Amino acid sequence: MTRSHLLVAAVALLSACAASAPAASTANAVKPSDDEKTVLATMDRYMAAITAQDVKAMAAMQTPEGMTYRARAAEGGAWDVVPHPNSYWTDPAKIDPRSHRERYWSPTVLVRGGIAVVWAPYEFWIDGKTSHCGIDAFDFVKIEGRWRVANSMWSVEPKACEELRPADPSMIRPTE
Repeated sequence: MTRSHLLVAAVALLSACAASAPAASTANAVKPSDDEKTVLATMDRYMAAITAQDVKAMAAMQTPEGMTYRARAAEGGAWDVVPHPNSYWTDPAKIDPRSHRERYWSPTVLVRGGIAVVWAPYEFWIDGKTSHCGIDAFDFVKIEGRWRVANSMWSVEPKACEELRPADPSMIRPTE
């Protein structure tokens, strides 16, 4: 065989091998690991605590040293980014008398050892009406066998709800 025939054969063989092997993300999407399930269960409980404005539960589920960053779309395509320590959101003085509800869907979960990330679109309601949608990005750390919220970021995009909402409402988490 000539060198070009060998090269074509090698490329064809490698292509066949690559095509038959499932992608890692596809395999994970089909069957999440136990850690991925536990991280999502933690995220669900944290969202339920946000909805209930249960600052004690939120504080117990996060690291006090962590940070939050809220990025709100501003005029002209800029973003207004505001940082706060995790403790800001668990201060009882910050409890809002209005009702809140936060739910998310289609999470991407990445876990390696004692760290994890959840990235997901979300919708936030105030007094039963949509306030805004956006993207949540939560960092988790495993401390003494428990997943805890270390840091979080979210975008506030009031005009993005139509684009971000799931086609299948059964994907929304946490369930009632």
